Amino acid sequence: MKQVKSISLPSNKRKSALRGAAIGLTLAGLLACAPVIDNRGYVFDESLLPELKVGTTSEADIIGLMGSPSTVSTLNGGAYYYISSKFVTESYRAPRETERRVLAIFFDADKKIRDLGFYTLEDGNVVTIIARTTETQGRELTFLQQIFGNLGRFESGDGSNF
Repeated sequence: MKQVKSISLPSNKRKSALRGAAIGLTLAGLLACAPVIDNRGYVFDESLLPELKVGTTSEADIIGLMGSPSTVSTLNGGAYYYISSKFVTESYRAPRETERRVLAIFFDADKKIRDLGFYTLEDGNVVTIIARTTETQGRELTFLQQIFGNLGRFESGDGSNF
């Protein structure tokens, strides 16, 4: 059999290669832990806000200026809401909302701006949803009981049983 000779790098080259690999692995590990920032919703252009004038700017002007709102309300004359959120995801954790900005534009009966509101994440309230169930009379049947439960119970067209 033929013996294969191992090739050994000189000591300095080996140390340099190991040092480069260690630095590369460290940088890859640090980059994997970097947070991912996700901006969602309407991206605010602060320079457009002074053009919104109470009593003069109409609904159509706002659409032309700012585009379609994130959501629309039809209560009390109506309102447009432009909503922007910033979420941060760190490694394996669930996304966490770190910033929220809401521009609310309220309209009067003539569809002109009645009032402006600006809200942030600190202004929001957490609403807990209560799940309620209504109990019904009778017993719960399994799938097979539902299928085979009516075997032998046949009725003729006139309402009498066979």
